[in-house]
Amino acid sequence: MRIILVLAMLMPLSSWAQQKDTVEMLFALDREFVQYRLEHGTYNAFAKYLAPDAVTLPPGEAPKVGLEAVLRDARDRPNTTVTWEPEAGDISGEMGYTWGLFSINTVQDDGTVDKQHGKYASIWKRQENGEWKVVVDSFSLNPPPE
Repeated sequence: MRIILVLAMLMPLSSWAQQKDTVEMLFALDREFVQYRLEHGTYNAFAKYLAPDAVTLPPGEAPKVGLEAVLRDARDRPNTTVTWEPEAGDISGEMGYTWGLFSINTVQDDGTVDKQHGKYASIWKRQENGEWKVVVDSFSLNPPPE
């Protein structure tokens, strides 16, 4: 009898735990991802925040399917900083998305900074262990200003 009572009391807690996942939580993860990349490099950030079955859709390249394929090409460019900031998103159940704007700043040999800007979209999925990971990452550059 006590076991049934304990289980009945825990059921609302598990429902509440699922409801606490919000788009603000995904925004925080997105910001944590960019900070981690700045501090630990592209390879380590992708290994931490992308799901094993992740797909990246880089501009002008074939899709990279699976974390192993993504990590094979994950490298940092010298004197280059990539940052991004989520603008909007949503979450429903086990899936969510964020999209936003990114900047790529590269310091040239003469000290000038080459600046590129673009937009991205990431699809996030809750993994079996409860962590949220990126399963699809897509981005493209904006055209240069006229």
